[in-house]
Amino acid sequence: MRKLLQILAFFFPPPINVWLHRFYGARIGRHTNIHIGVLLVVKKLEIGDESKLRFGTFVKCHSFQIGRKCILGYFLIVKGLTDLKTGDACTIGPKTMINCDHPVTLGYYCGIGPGCTLFTHGSFLPVTKGYRTHFGPITLKDMSWVSMNSVVGPGVTVESGSTTMPGTVLIESIKANKIVVGDPAKFRVGPQFLNLKIKNNLESFGNSVLIEYCTWSNHYKGTHFKHDNGLLILGNQNKPKVTVNGNGDIRLLTKSGDQTDGIYFNLSDLSTDRLRTKHKMAIEEFMRLYYGLTFLSGKAD
Repeated sequence: MRKLLQILAFFFPPPINVWLHRFYGARIGRHTNIHIGVLLVVKKLEIGDESKLRFGTFVKCHSFQIGRKCILGYFLIVKGLTDLKTGDACTIGPKTMINCDHPVTLGYYCGIGPGCTLFTHGSFLPVTKGYRTHFGPITLKDMSWVSMNSVVGPGVTVESGSTTMPGTVLIESIKANKIVVGDPAKFRVGPQFLNLKIKNNLESFGNSVLIEYCTWSNHYKGTHFKHDNGLLILGNQNKPKVTVNGNGDIRLLTKSGDQTDGIYFNLSDLSTDRLRTKHKMAIEEFMRLYYGLTFLSGKAD
């Protein structure tokens, strides 16, 4: 029955495909968007709130657990005998191949760029003839990033805050907060330098976000937003207003732990409220696309 429902879900758009998966016991969160043409053939399926699985995704493994606000790109292939598990706010780019004959684990806010390959085994030729075989899990720790067209081999761990540059072939683990580039013959490792100017001046950054969003939306979306002295008006005077630490309908907050009763985005701890309005979702999508910001609301249910 489970496999039949999983195959049927492939042919239906949301929310019908979500209902079909839930019918056999899958745990799928609120506002999750699974495109038509997504095939999930797994024994255990868990998808967090507000995640997106895009057209052409094919998954066949034992356990497939995706956190909140994750994005899985077009034509992703996940195949193997064990498990794939991600934390919240992860992104896996289009046309990526993940083999999980051993477990593959992504921590909080991890990213895998387009066209990457992650393989947990390296065997084909017969060991009885003396050829080697290598199996091992792959782990990406919190806030690590594997850039486009990279290859990650079995047994590799990418520690927190580290990045592989495009086209890297990674066959050994790397320490935290490093940048790795090249192939095994030309391995170069350097420290990860963070831009602390933004981190230490979030109010100025928040105001620049409002200016950029106003310009971008008016040009590409045909809106008529206005920005004046730190206040973004989403239309005429009766429309919602966006401020940084001010009294607006939507607020960008800059102090970790701060919250409001209405709609807010905390730029320091990346938290937000649970409300879902048109303007809020549009601003959030813009900040994720252009600034890599993914905001989570409270704790997972």
